[in-house]
Amino acid sequence: MKIRRFLDNDTRSAMARVRQELGPDAVIVSNRKVGGQVELVAALDLDEAQLSAAAAYGESAPAAAPAPPTPQPALSDTLVFPGGGQATTLAELQRELESLRSMIEGRLSNLSWREAVDAPPVKSALLARLQKLGLSRSLSGLITDMLPEHGDLEENWTRALGLLAQRIGVTGADDILDEGGIVCLVGATGVGKTTTLAKIAARFVLRHGREGLALITTDCYRIGAQEQLQTLADRLEVPAIAAPDARSLKRALSRLKSKKLVLIDTAGLSQKDALMLKQFKMINSVGFNIQSYVVLPASAQQQTLQETVQVFGAQVLAGAMITKVDETEAIGNVLDTVIEQGLRVSYVCDGQKIPRDMQPARAADLLSLAVKSLEAEQADPRQSGEQSSARAYTRQSVTV
Repeated sequence: MKIRRFLDNDTRSAMARVRQELGPDAVIVSNRKVGGQVELVAALDLDEAQLSAAAAYGESAPAAAPAPPTPQPALSDTLVFPGGGQATTLAELQRELESLRSMIEGRLSNLSWREAVDAPPVKSALLARLQKLGLSRSLSGLITDMLPEHGDLEENWTRALGLLAQRIGVTGADDILDEGGIVCLVGATGVGKTTTLAKIAARFVLRHGREGLALITTDCYRIGAQEQLQTLADRLEVPAIAAPDARSLKRALSRLKSKKLVLIDTAGLSQKDALMLKQFKMINSVGFNIQSYVVLPASAQQQTLQETVQVFGAQVLAGAMITKVDETEAIGNVLDTVIEQGLRVSYVCDGQKIPRDMQPARAADLLSLAVKSLEAEQADPRQSGEQSSARAYTRQSVTV
């Protein structure tokens, strides 16, 4: 068993040190104020016999004006087993504690429960509203920390929306169509990569004509994938090439170097599948300047979105395209992901119609989509203030 004491200025900083030095499996044994600082005692590999010793370790140092300890009953005295059944085993208790710990960490992230309870009323209300948008507690806390703790709630809410809009990165309007180049769409299966590629291709033909466009697919896994891209190419009257390996992809790009825009479709695989990363590395190994955009569905859970981006690495991605906006009431999860990963959004897709259901990304429009999730609560008159503030802000001109 390893026991460590951590002193820091606040609980959040102390928790960060615990996770950094002991890892996510550390158990917080005690949490108290010591001389104006926060002291956390954390432990690894606790067993039932060591639990009380760890707690005593956390209480061994003198604290500033400590409160009298409250006697606690023994663990065996606090558990009641109906019907005289066999006592719950230590392994079962540990599983229950792990489940509770995961739930609490998922809900509170980097902000401790005590900070949430003790936060000023205005800050607590702003945190709640931002999380109703689907934002994580960490991003919500970051935004509220930049606002005054007191003052008018609605004025601070409008400021919070402004701070959120400033953090949403977007590319220039239709940069891909105007600048061209080699553009590759990557992402998990079923996120809408091929449909998004078709929308970009159709918009390019409408603006610049078909002569400057070509299509490539590296998808040799999905049945009918190459035929699907060939059907699109036939309708647009542009060339399409299947290139499932590095040699054929390099040869295809060499043939198409005179084209203004080359769009590459890739295989849709699970973000947990090693083949996804292998395919991405193959594409980046051919020696051409390929701009890769990750396609992220607004309807996905945040963990899935984060895992997908982490497979490719945000540093090597040119940006993101958000799809399936029409299939969810809140896009906070995907906004949180692109903000945290530092990805600029190029396009937003809200339907299957080609090329109509796709627009260049604007921060104000994305924010407007996010605050629509609040409108579902119009039946509660107490929510009218936050809805009117959200709509008032999104009607303003936002330049980011």
